[in-house]
Amino acid sequence: MKRELIKVEHPRDFFARTQVMTRTYRDIAEVEYTNCMLIEALPEVDDEEEMHNRSSQTTKHAIQTIVFSAMCVEAAINDYAGTHLGDRYFESHLSSLDVVSKWVVIPRLVCGNELDKSSAAFGALKALIRARNQLVHSKSRELGPVSPKLIEQLEFASEKFTQDFRNSLKALYLLAMEMDFVVGQQHNPLGTMDSAFTYVESRPEPLSKLFRECKNIVLKKYS
Repeated sequence: MKRELIKVEHPRDFFARTQVMTRTYRDIAEVEYTNCMLIEALPEVDDEEEMHNRSSQTTKHAIQTIVFSAMCVEAAINDYAGTHLGDRYFESHLSSLDVVSKWVVIPRLVCGNELDKSSAAFGALKALIRARNQLVHSKSRELGPVSPKLIEQLEFASEKFTQDFRNSLKALYLLAMEMDFVVGQQHNPLGTMDSAFTYVESRPEPLSKLFRECKNIVLKKYS
């Protein structure tokens, strides 16, 4: 993100792989995040049905943002491991690790560098995977009688879901930026977001705002 090349030695500099889905998942997450944020930015209207429809739409967009952000980071680290350690070694010894552990262990095995577990990226990654797991292993619960405690619990759950959504794509961006400093731009599993080393398409305002926020966080750490 400093527009300076960070060179980290890797077993392979050139390779070709098939069924690489990292960028596709990221594109979907970005579209869903943008759609959700644009709907949330609309002014409220005195139309109960319209507001209900908006709420339903934002929930769907938020769920897809969380799920595809998590799919992206998992696909990325799996691909990175297969590329540099070999598909057979990865399947035999590393594929059963949880996603967060993969992001800690695999870069260290490949190039000797490790993701900083005190970084904002690592904290956001853990929160993203927890949120994804809660969605894909969803469990309903019996609803008790209406009470102040029940209302408080429902409000807390709604606020937690909003936090999970806001963190999801942010986790992906923070991790992509952090990994430039861990493994270098050339070998970044998520692809570098540094405009000096990649083509950058124009981003809609919700993505641009998030990008600037994440960039400031990471650069502050490495300044």
